[in-house]
Amino acid sequence: MVAYAEVDEVEYKPILGEAFGPADYPLLSNHENYQPQFPPQEPTNLCTDEYPGQFNFEVYVVPNEQKTPWEFSPTLKKIFIGINLKFPIGFSLTNRPQNTNLYIRVTPVFSQAQFFQESVHRCFSHLNPQDSSNKGLAQHILQHIIRCSNDGTRYFGDKNGTRLNLVFPLADPQVGTDVVKEFFHFVCKNSCPSGMNRRAVDVIFTLEDTSGQVLGRRVTSVRICSCPKRDREKEEKDLERSSLSPQGKKRKLSKRDERRGEPAGDDGVDTRVFPLNIHIVGKNNLQHVLRSCRDTMASEIMKLEGRNGADAPFRKCFDEIEALISKTTTE
Repeated sequence: MVAYAEVDEVEYKPILGEAFGPADYPLLSNHENYQPQFPPQEPTNLCTDEYPGQFNFEVYVVPNEQKTPWEFSPTLKKIFIGINLKFPIGFSLTNRPQNTNLYIRVTPVFSQAQFFQESVHRCFSHLNPQDSSNKGLAQHILQHIIRCSNDGTRYFGDKNGTRLNLVFPLADPQVGTDVVKEFFHFVCKNSCPSGMNRRAVDVIFTLEDTSGQVLGRRVTSVRICSCPKRDREKEEKDLERSSLSPQGKKRKLSKRDERRGEPAGDDGVDTRVFPLNIHIVGKNNLQHVLRSCRDTMASEIMKLEGRNGADAPFRKCFDEIEALISKTTTE
């Protein structure tokens, strides 16, 4: 499991909720053991089962010493964090093999089984090259919801093909510590309609060699949101209530409920275009309305991707709204 670390202890303890030491861990940006040879681009044996392996692979959430921007819930084994905020993760091994290059692969996955095979990617809005988080980055990196500050990080996969993941070399810890630290940040929210679309997400950390063999695996849940503290408290209370309340009897579906669950008819997609000419008071209110419209179009695009151009009218509308947002921002 991913453990939480308190900074007021001297000894590292890979136990959830226990301490593992001070915050003087080495950064991995320019480590000496960097090698150009990397594991395969696609993760192997991908699953969410915890596996410390022969090297007792551990992953630690380094505690936040300030108010916000992230929260870690030992009860939920979950990180709550805002978008575009860097936070540190610690990695440790026992009896690390000598003269062997090791790597950490980071793969976000959907928590629910029915979505597990889908690649977790960013929404259309945050994919926009004009977004401040995308300046100066290679195009293939923009799809990834998570980024690493390690200069040696490589980003693999494509949202329409192979699963999105990133890999970086694991450095040797500095003298006096058995933990190395790396910084990460998320660049999309769980709530974004054309991306994660309010679906729960886990992040899988795997320890691998150059052949891609999995030597260890740790998993944590993540929620990227606007109010980490509020959302953490709410989910912990919900979990407590669900564990205390007895399971009720299942209600028999009425005819009305059954009709709600029926699929839509085969009469095609409604692509009629309706012009809208209204007056909005306030620039911020106007931008809010435009973004809501844009997100609605983005959601429709996601539903219709791959259906022989059925998403074309929605893409055109999306682009028009995006242009209006850019125009109102500069005015």
